[in-house]
Amino acid sequence: MESVKTSEYLRLIGDWAKHSTKHLRAPERRSDLLCYGTGENVWGVQTNQKALATYAVLATEEGKHGIGQDEALDTALKLLRFSLESHLEGSFHCADGDRWGHTWISVLGLERAAHAFEALEPHLADADKALLEKVLVSEALWLLDSYPVHSGLISNNKPESNLWNGAFLWRVAALYPGTPKAADFVEKGNLFLMNSINVPADALSELLVEGRPAKAWQQAPNFFDSFSLNHHGYLNVGYMVICLSQVAMLHFSFKRQGLKAPDSLYWHAADLWRLVKDFTFPDGRLCRIGGDTRVRYCYCQDYCVPTWLFAMDYLGDRDCVQFERRWLEIVETETLANGDGSFLSSRLVEMATTSPLYYTRLESDRAATLSMAACWKSRFKELEPDGPIPTVVDRDIQWSDEHHGAAFIRSQRRIASWVWEASEKPQGLCLPPTRSDLAEWRQNLAGECHGTGQVNINRPLRRHVANFPGGFLTYGAFECVNSGELAEGVGVQDKIVATVDVAFAALPEDATVLCVQWAKAPVSVCLSSVKSLKLNVPNDLFNGKRRRYVTASGEIVVQGAGAQAETLDLKSSWAKIDDALSVVVLGPGGNLLLRRPGRRNVIIKDKPFGGGNLHADELCGEVRRGPLFLEPGDTIFETAFAISCGDVVPGGGAYSAPSLSCRTAQIQGLDGQSYLLAANFGEEPAELSLPSAAVDLVSGETLDILAALRLDGFSAKLLKLKIQ
Repeated sequence: MESVKTSEYLRLIGDWAKHSTKHLRAPERRSDLLCYGTGENVWGVQTNQKALATYAVLATEEGKHGIGQDEALDTALKLLRFSLESHLEGSFHCADGDRWGHTWISVLGLERAAHAFEALEPHLADADKALLEKVLVSEALWLLDSYPVHSGLISNNKPESNLWNGAFLWRVAALYPGTPKAADFVEKGNLFLMNSINVPADALSELLVEGRPAKAWQQAPNFFDSFSLNHHGYLNVGYMVICLSQVAMLHFSFKRQGLKAPDSLYWHAADLWRLVKDFTFPDGRLCRIGGDTRVRYCYCQDYCVPTWLFAMDYLGDRDCVQFERRWLEIVETETLANGDGSFLSSRLVEMATTSPLYYTRLESDRAATLSMAACWKSRFKELEPDGPIPTVVDRDIQWSDEHHGAAFIRSQRRIASWVWEASEKPQGLCLPPTRSDLAEWRQNLAGECHGTGQVNINRPLRRHVANFPGGFLTYGAFECVNSGELAEGVGVQDKIVATVDVAFAALPEDATVLCVQWAKAPVSVCLSSVKSLKLNVPNDLFNGKRRRYVTASGEIVVQGAGAQAETLDLKSSWAKIDDALSVVVLGPGGNLLLRRPGRRNVIIKDKPFGGGNLHADELCGEVRRGPLFLEPGDTIFETAFAISCGDVVPGGGAYSAPSLSCRTAQIQGLDGQSYLLAANFGEEPAELSLPSAAVDLVSGETLDILAALRLDGFSAKLLKLKIQ
């Protein structure tokens, strides 16, 4: 493999430009303007600006890229003029009759199109230059005088917008140094930037940044000291990337102009990149252990491209060369499947009809980020290193975060994680690092209890996370909440339809996770869907819409997206998936079931309309469809299971319920050792007898075979048994 060349990016965005003409339109009575997408205020404006960026690169970069440079230049200039004229300083308006500007987010599109303004500068008429300056300075003045800096770990969490607002103020000061408030722009810009990727410890830092101790700039941290980010209310790996991508945009602009970027721009960028890299698969896909509330493999994933180029250029991380190459292969896989030059038309066919605004927004995100890469690589040849690409070597990583109840461990063989405060909570993972195609986050490994209303969410009630060398143990409970009943007069209030106790452990043998689930009805309820275990198995165009399962009953190959809905009894307590992942169910029920949805079932969170964006089969221990009527205290499901990386099924499995509130699961790990997960889900302490002497992996305590295992109320322990 070689590094990605400028010509490859130009080819992709050139084909996209030919497709995008169907989304271009000229406003009535203004043939001098063009708009990409819907042209509405806010997201419509930014969508247009990202398309403008793409056409500008096609207009100013030499090479064969599917569209003539003259046509691209004419389109880019008209898109630019629409953007400027529909601003508060312009003479026109957005498609909805509004004018854009002077909001916390109004400069985002300008930042993402900054490389376009630089490329188009020689082609702008004097009137264009004057209006561009007027718009940029107007936005900078509003940020200076009317918008305070917000930041906070939980509420007012604003790292990404502080970054784009701070970078914009520095950009305007550099572009127009004669502007009377240029020095003030720099001062306010530093305040924004130093309250972006900032942590609680910064309040004590004496390190000088832009002439002051770092602590003097601080208002409130946006990141925890672990560098976890609680953006949109969950552990949001994607927005960690968005922050770094905003750093990249000003970094390369200043590099192009021969200017030194402020130290405030890079505050903690290296620290954050190290964690983001830990959450990146070797093929460039993000390992979003906290999940994603939006369309899979879009938006935040797209902004990895500028992030990688920044990490490559400023931090010297050559592993980014492989991330970039392998991700571009995934992009091309989807583009070829679409067959029309678009990036997303096949997976998002329903969205293109139900929400052209959202659809064009996502298309333009990918186009704009690829245009950034084409632009920067053509100017900075060090971003196209010669020679073979170095292979990314996984290192042993163990990370946790208290606020989100998160545990994460990674090696060359296994990624395992559990996050209580996730996007669709809670969710776990276990898969080889080389198989990102097997990752899907939505309530993965947490089971499913859905009521009869349209909206189903889970709310964690309690949780505990403990790490030990080579693994972790977490346990807790969550309630399943249902709302949005169809029937009139039922009300809109939430209804708790189930409580689920979970104990989940990553074993220290570097391959396996072991889990116990127990769901109960708190009141008389009617459920529409019940699934235990619930391992999501993506089965879409990225893996050729084909999954192979080997079981005790034989081998089956199932089609993904486009197949009919069905539930298959695998007639086996274990299954191996594509020789990469093994699953064995230990609890009641015995056989594994494969639920195939018959549609792209991964949707934007809480938005059942607009169609799904990824097809995922579900491997379950139990599948029941409603209406299911249960009484208070009824068990909805109980199970235990083990998942191992590789094609060897862990053996020696056993499950038991030694008391009313206790559940245990035992498995032989791939190291030949036996492990016991014991959980007490009741309020009162309990004692269990042991089958042998054991070691408590969390505390390190050795337990004699004659000693009883004591479990406090709502607790769990993971033991390595000393079986002779």
